[in-house]
Amino acid sequence: MTARKLSLIIAVLGSSVLPPGLLFGQDAPAYLPAPVRSSFEAYARQAPERAFALGRNGWGTAHERSSLRAARDAALAYCHEHADRCVVIAENDEIVRPEDPFPDASGPSSASEPATRWSGSTVGLLAVVGLVVLVGGTVVAERYPLYLFSTGLSDVLRIRTNYAIVPVVFLYFLCMMPVFSRMAQWDFSTPLAWIGFSAPLLPGMLSVLYLRWRGRLSDRFNVNGRSTGPS
Repeated sequence: MTARKLSLIIAVLGSSVLPPGLLFGQDAPAYLPAPVRSSFEAYARQAPERAFALGRNGWGTAHERSSLRAARDAALAYCHEHADRCVVIAENDEIVRPEDPFPDASGPSSASEPATRWSGSTVGLLAVVGLVVLVGGTVVAERYPLYLFSTGLSDVLRIRTNYAIVPVVFLYFLCMMPVFSRMAQWDFSTPLAWIGFSAPLLPGMLSVLYLRWRGRLSDRFNVNGRSTGPS
């Protein structure tokens, strides 16, 4: 397996296990507070036809309806059970109310998340950057291994690990942290959600396994300093 094949495999794997629509969902309006935002992110992953209604002290959602009008009516009905002055703020993938419909309210809709919250497009970009760093760093770690910290296997045989891959994997998972943060809002009552949450781990594991297969993950040598070859 060449470095080019590794790049192709990780790229394909990354695009298949990190579909933007699945992981990043639809960006919630900035004026939604944390409790409502979590419900909105769950709503954004539901099947159409769907709608999200917001009121002064509550909200309501509907999905998989026969028509968009039916979804709007159902979302408003659910919202009116808990709040007054309900309005539809989202229909399927469209935000129909980008501005806070209750700017003077003291209820949930007037609060907002910190401005530093990652947007869906930013999370997607960081995921792509992480994959690029992982692929490029794995190639560099293969060609320029950094063997450090020998460990004894016997009285005369020791082993060293290629630590060049450590910062690469660290940077990859650092880029993936916003992805995990988004996925933490999922409903983990189904195995599929757990599989999706674990999916970003696979490229990192593949990178390490590739170095292992190429014999660049570790190096065995005698105590006199003579290398006995990769392991």
